[in-house]
Formats: sequence, structure tokens, C-alpha cells
Amino acid sequence: MYNAETYPIDSMDNNNLDPHGEDVVERIKTGKYDTAPFNRTHLIPPFYQYREAFVVAPTYHLSSCKIEKVMTTITDAIFCYLTNTTEFLADNRTISTEEYHIRFCLDQNMHVDYEKLHSILGDSAIEYAVVRHPIERFLSGFIDKCINEAKKVEERCFGCKGDMECFVQKLYSAMVNVPTTNSTEYDYEVAHFAPQTWYCNFKDHLHHYVILKFKEGAEGASALAKEHETIYRQAGVPDNLLKEIYAQLLVGGTRHSTSGTAARVDARNTLMDNKSLLLRVTQMYYYDFVVFNFSLPILV
Repeated sequence: MYNAETYPIDSMDNNNLDPHGEDVVERIKTGKYDTAPFNRTHLIPPFYQYREAFVVAPTYHLSSCKIEKVMTTITDAIFCYLTNTTEFLADNRTISTEEYHIRFCLDQNMHVDYEKLHSILGDSAIEYAVVRHPIERFLSGFIDKCINEAKKVEERCFGCKGDMECFVQKLYSAMVNVPTTNSTEYDYEVAHFAPQTWYCNFKDHLHHYVILKFKEGAEGASALAKEHETIYRQAGVPDNLLKEIYAQLLVGGTRHSTSGTAARVDARNTLMDNKSLLLRVTQMYYYDFVVFNFSLPILV
């Protein structure tokens, strides 16, 4: 059985995403990477350009790429605070309590094309993205979408009614279909569970990003807040704004977490106790593990 304690959740503090040599990413792109013992034909392919969504703070030449189920709501709030500080505070908003559908800035400061984004920010741009351990991201998404949202929207998660095995098999089929048909059409389930390499135009611009790794729990929130602070300080964000962002990241990181909840524990047990199910999830996110240097599950 997979041991949930065997994988590291640590940060990448530079643009070289591959500790084994940048050529690994190139070998993945060209199909020369050795995926053994996993059968390449069963793996969801990497670097499909499915979604690009960026929040921008032009004053600071700063942007963050949004990956679903990885701090998207709080990142929106941070960039809203950076670009509309006075209005944000006057409306009695706080970063950690923003909610997606009623967020203050809605779709302001948003871009959906990397090349256009880069032309706006210029060569001195600081571009970052936060990635998450694929299994933790999947479990978080499953609780949020397939358990909580499905109580209100019956067809959510393909109408599987909280059945993880049903959902995973249908999600896998949907993921196979997207690159096969060369589709970029929005699909709710695919958009929220797609491999992280499908976002941000990582295929062409992975080396341009500072990559942070999301960390679970209160200690993880503290470490991640410090990493954000370092990036924002480098971008020239004033100390008073830095202090508020740091404090709100500490609160928000705990407030939005499902880690340790009964539902999350149950979902984890369902996944980890089912070898074929865990294998299928690993096949969906295999290249996320490799590209972003997360340890693969041990399947015995």
C-alpha cells in the first residue's frame, strides 16, 4: 500500500525545475523519457496547452499563473489587494475571507495568454506559479467538488455521487479525450482536475517561472507565506503591504484547508486502500510528479 508519509512537500527556490538536469523536461517533451515501470501508453500526456490564466500587478511587474485547486482564490485576493489597495480596504475586504463568486476584483487584472502577458510586464517581470503534490491536489478537489458541491449540483463529478472509483475512471477517459481531439473547450471537471503541466503554457515557458510548492497544514502555510514574501519583496512591494499579505496567508492557508478533516481522511483511505484506483490516479498525474519533482507513490 502507498505510504502517505513517503513523499516530500518542499519548495523549489529557483527556475531550474529539474534537479536531475534540464534535459529531463526536454526528453519528456520529445517522448524519450523512460517511464518504466509505468506503461507510457497509459499515462496522460504532459504539457497539453489546455488552460492559461494569470493575475497581474503591473506596477510591480508581477504575475502569478492560476492552477485550479492550488490557492486560486487567495491569489486572486492578493493581487486585488496589490492593485486596488484603497478600494479593497474601503469595502471592508480582507484577503483571507474573499470568496470566489463574490470577490472584489472579479476578473480584473486577468490575462489568458502568456505572450500578451509578457509583453505587458516586460523583460523584468517576475512570474511565479504554485504547484501542489498531485495526490493532495486530487483529494482536495474531490472533497470540494465531488462531495461538497455535489450536494447542490447533482451532475457534478459526472454524477458519480461521491463514488471515487466512478469519478476517477470517467475523469481519466475525459483526460484521454482532450489531447486526442485537440480540444481546448472548457469542461468543468477537466478544468479543475487537469494535470498541472496543462496549465500556464509550461510547455514553452516552464523555465520563466519561479515555482513554489504548496505545503499542507499550519507549518506549511507559514513556510509558503515566507516564500511569497520573498517574491513580493523582490518585486518591490512595500513593507506595509507585505506585512498584511503575510498575515493573511497564515490565516487563509488554515481557513481554506480540508487537510485533516474527516472527509479528507476518508477520501485518502479510499484512494490508498485501492491499488488499482491509486494506479489510475498516478497515471493521470505521472508527469506532474516528474516535472515538479514529487516522489511517485510506492505501489506494492
